[in-house]
Formats: sequence, C-alpha cells, structure tokens
Amino acid sequence: MKNKLNLLLLSSFLLAIILVIWIYYQTTHRIGDIVFDENIDNYDFIVCNENRIKQYYSVGTNYQGGEKTIKKELNELINYMSFNESGIITYRFVINCKNKVGRFRVKMIDQDLKENSFKSNNIKQIQESIKNLNGWKAGKWKGEFVDSYYILNFKIKNGKITDIF
Repeated sequence: MKNKLNLLLLSSFLLAIILVIWIYYQTTHRIGDIVFDENIDNYDFIVCNENRIKQYYSVGTNYQGGEKTIKKELNELINYMSFNESGIITYRFVINCKNKVGRFRVKMIDQDLKENSFKSNNIKQIQESIKNLNGWKAGKWKGEFVDSYYILNFKIKNGKITDIF
C-alpha cells in the first residue's frame, strides 16, 4: 500500500512539473510575436511594453476612418503600381501606444496559396506608404493605451492591387 501511495505521489509530482513547464512555454512563446530584429527594424521605433503587445481586435486598434480611408489615402499608390503576378501580400506590424508603426513583417502568396515573392521595390514602397499614414489609433486595455499588432492585406489580380483588407 505504501509503495502504491509513493508511486501515485511521484507521478502526480512529475505531471505537475510537466504542466508548469508547458504553461510557462505557452505564455513566453506566443505564435506570431514580432520581436525586434536589429537587421530589419528601426531602433527609433519603441514599443511601450515589450511583454504586452495585444492583437488589434482585442483592444480596438484601428485607423481613423477605417479601411475605406486607408484605401482612399493609398489610392495613388494602388493605381500606379503594377506586378507581374497575382496573389496576396500581407503586412503585419506593430502600432505602439503613441500611434506610431514599426516592426513590419511581410508574407506573400500566389493565387494558389503558395509562398511567393513579388518585386521588392514595390514591397518596400507599400511598406513606406503604410508607415506614412497618419491616422493610426492605438487600442486601449483597462483604460490605458497599449501596443498592438495590425494586419493589412493587399490583393493583387492581373498585376494590379484590387483590394486592401
């Protein structure tokens, strides 16, 4: 009886340790975090709290006037730019608590949803245009402005940007 109790206690202890390690890993390694990369990120862009960057939809981060205004402000860029292929370009970035944007990450897929690369000068030009938009509004969490992630997708069809969402 004593051996069974010791075995039960030992297995419970090991299970508790494994659970604690798993929870620690889950809270410190969130999928999709954009950590500072000195090779591509600007040192001048500073987040207010590195450990608390929220998703835009959970804190109300937005652009003044919404997607309609973003499309309107980027209209000249949309009409001017051309690509050799179709697909989607996704920009994921951080809007800090002071309404500034930075830490851009870009993913590109073709119309078959396979990773792709579009003209790099167009990619940089779109990114700079997003940076220069002045209507970003940081979200709020428990009454204070917080850093958050944001995503903009550019749909390209027949070599032209047809939608931003």
